[in-house]
Amino acid sequence: MKTKIISCIAAAAFAAMPLAGHALGNNEKGCLVGGAAGGVGGHFLGGHEILGAAAGCAVGTYVARDKALKEREAQKKHRTKSAQERERERERRERQQQAAVSHGSAPGS
Repeated sequence: MKTKIISCIAAAAFAAMPLAGHALGNNEKGCLVGGAAGGVGGHFLGGHEILGAAAGCAVGTYVARDKALKEREAQKKHRTKSAQERERERERRERQQQAAVSHGSAPGS
């Protein structure tokens, strides 16, 4: 009976872990998730919970850092593309104004 209660408490705590993750940074989330998965994997592979948790934390931190880097690069690329589009639009308007002036008509009329 005690084992069943402890198992239920552990399962509830494990299931609630992602809910508390919003207060943590990406690296900490990666360590928690990787550590939990590594601990469970180590347990099933023969009582190596601590070693599995340590390895899972390291891998989770690396994966979270890699994911954050890719997101930053995507945002940077998006911002650069938007700046290029604005520059092209500005140049197009200037060409239209110059063409309108050279033809003797006012822009927009």
